Amino acid sequence: MNEAFNSQNQFYKAPFGAVEIGSKIIFRVRLNAEKETRCELRTFCEKNNDSLEMKIESTEGGAYVYQCTYETPLTPCVLFYHFCVYQNGRTFFIGNNSEKLGGACVYYDNDPVSYQMTVHGKSIHVADWYKEGVIYQIFVDRFYKAGAEDLYQGRKGFVKYTNWHDKNRYIKNAKGEIVYWDIYGGNIKGIIEKIDYLKELGVSILYLNPIFEANSNHKYDTADYEKIDPGFGTESDFEALTEKCNQNGINIILDGVFSHVGNDSKYFNMKGNYDTLGAFQSKESPYFDWFRFNNYPYDYECWWKNLTLPNVDEMNTSYLDYILTGENSIVKRWLKKGAKGWRLDVADELPDEFIGLLKEETRKQDPDSIVLGEVWEDASNKESYGQLRKYFLGSELDSVMNYPFRSVFIDFILAKSGAEKALNKMMSLYENYPREYFFAAMNLIGTHDTVRAMTIFGEGPQEYKIDDDDAYHYELPIKNYKCATKRMKLMAFIQVIFPGVPCIYYGDEVGMQGFRDPYCRGTYPWGRENLELLEWYRKIFQFRASSKALIKGEWSPYFCEGSIFSIMREYEEEKLLCAVNVAFEAKELALPLDTIHEVLSNRQVKSKIILDPLSCHIFKLTSQQ
Repeated sequence: MNEAFNSQNQFYKAPFGAVEIGSKIIFRVRLNAEKETRCELRTFCEKNNDSLEMKIESTEGGAYVYQCTYETPLTPCVLFYHFCVYQNGRTFFIGNNSEKLGGACVYYDNDPVSYQMTVHGKSIHVADWYKEGVIYQIFVDRFYKAGAEDLYQGRKGFVKYTNWHDKNRYIKNAKGEIVYWDIYGGNIKGIIEKIDYLKELGVSILYLNPIFEANSNHKYDTADYEKIDPGFGTESDFEALTEKCNQNGINIILDGVFSHVGNDSKYFNMKGNYDTLGAFQSKESPYFDWFRFNNYPYDYECWWKNLTLPNVDEMNTSYLDYILTGENSIVKRWLKKGAKGWRLDVADELPDEFIGLLKEETRKQDPDSIVLGEVWEDASNKESYGQLRKYFLGSELDSVMNYPFRSVFIDFILAKSGAEKALNKMMSLYENYPREYFFAAMNLIGTHDTVRAMTIFGEGPQEYKIDDDDAYHYELPIKNYKCATKRMKLMAFIQVIFPGVPCIYYGDEVGMQGFRDPYCRGTYPWGRENLELLEWYRKIFQFRASSKALIKGEWSPYFCEGSIFSIMREYEEEKLLCAVNVAFEAKELALPLDTIHEVLSNRQVKSKIILDPLSCHIFKLTSQQ
């Protein structure tokens, strides 16, 4: 039987991908010409199920083309659909593939896998400063220390390294509990001193891991949302940073950790280190209703059973007023002081109502602000606690951290999967995401929660097959490190050419190694950088800054097979063909024109080109051609 339907081909479904509420969608199905054939479109969403009879539109080559026009609901939703065919006394179904990636159909006798169509609100727009930017993520303690002053002096529970280049690790007791937090002294003034470095790299957005007062080195256990952690500096230092950034065209996104706080905080105050009346100390505490106690005071709801991180009731009226809705709420307070947006930690664990309200309140304060979510999967169909999330339908998140991008292209570069698979998975996101969100996705290679890409590309041991002591000591052999450098160049190249917002995790651009937390959180190796890699980053990100096609252009696949992944990017008169070969042997690629200019090597090439092993290329097609 010939292909009956393909969700990514506009002959079969138009328009492509996610659509606004109240849109009219044309569906077509091609079936072999048989008597007594009926075809129905069946749709499913949260509030209703429906079926629509399809009519014969045309006949061609011994096949009937069935067609119907479907009007999407007036309420945003994730809608699923498949087709039911009655033919010569038999019933069968036309649906999605088992991986739910969209595209070419699969035939089912029963229980079909449905296609997805995201139906979102009208007039979605993500701020251009974000959508067209380059992000640099900084884990503040490990980036750069400015000044000789010890900002942690007198604080209990911390141990400071005397050598910036010492390896980091948790200091634990026999029970595996952290007894001291290791620190290096990186601070806000250190970021200020390195703005010129970041500017040369092409950075226009800083994403800072939490900077508010907390009694750890990672600061995800907030102790006081109203204060900069004294180990990082002062509020004046933060204002100086925002001023310096503004002078250099850089905006700041802060990490918003709103699903939990620290037990050693002014809100919970288990250890009595704050002069407030904490929820742990008394039911009369103004913060008591923020928390859920099973058996007061020691048995309380906490984040992933970590007793140091009591969960909050995000929809508690007092908490909402403090964090979101009050005149000087936390999210507004720091926007007023120069931040431009929020990255929401564990967005999956925040109620949709909370995220929607946060978006509303931040837009009141700054209509050009953005709200970015930590989501590790396809955000359009993410389920959390048994509920399909609504944060990608137009009124909550502006976009998400694109972890699928990371996993797909790491596997491709390591030859664990071919270019066909990489394209299928990226096309699935393109089909499922509202267009504006797809082009605003934070395309990352690594974060504070992942193994360093260099360690992965150098084929170090799998992270869960190496014990902690070995992970602490591990360094890639020289041969592996050189190979990892080549692969890292390819990954950075894909970041630059692919739609979305590239995000550089501090130190990736100079070849930092390390397994997952805490070893991916080492200090930036000032004076010990991989200069070959750094120069490559500067080169390709500077080219991106000069190319409207890469910053805001449309994209389409060109040739994606085996070890070659290539796409077209186009904006107005600028048209680029971008190609990468991840194999250890040369590959041939046919070009669309007889003569074409290769940008990175500044040479003219003919209609076919040999792609060197582990190489990447940008070909410029001129309007005259």
